[in-house]
Amino acid sequence: MLVSSGVFSMAMLALIYAQLAGLRYDQLVASKAGASETSRRGFNLLTTEIRSAKLWSVGNGSQSAYVACGNGTNQQGNAIQLHSTTATNTYVRYFFDQAKGRLCRAISSKTGYSVIAENLTNTMSFRAESYDGNVVQDLQYKYVIATTLEFAQFQYPLTRVGPKYYYNYYRLQLKAASHCPN
Repeated sequence: MLVSSGVFSMAMLALIYAQLAGLRYDQLVASKAGASETSRRGFNLLTTEIRSAKLWSVGNGSQSAYVACGNGTNQQGNAIQLHSTTATNTYVRYFFDQAKGRLCRAISSKTGYSVIAENLTNTMSFRAESYDGNVVQDLQYKYVIATTLEFAQFQYPLTRVGPKYYYNYYRLQLKAASHCPN
């Protein structure tokens, strides 16, 4: 009886340990899946709006101000403005907030903006590229819009950032072209 009680106790302890290890692994997988899903949704919206744009321009700006790159200069900046029609007073603007490390989306008909991606770690820019990947200098709408986002997400919410601590690093590169330019 004593031996069978001891074996049963050891089996129960092993099961409890396995359950706790499984819960910890589940948290790890959930954090990675959440980061991937959030990024995928934001990039899917950006890709859809680039592909459906009639007019677009790359430039520098924020929620309240925007200046497009001029003809004869590199078509590269921290913002992109997309027009779904030929009317330039209605637009969707994506811009990088370098101070807070996030990609934001503003619509001309609404006040405020929404955050598409956070915890960005790279110097972010939108670029208009030719088919071979070179940044272009003229204003045509048949180019590819390219951007790269690099960001970190904490593996566990209470961990500290540093060389001995855990966080996950992601790098997403987007290249999309307008399907219906003028």
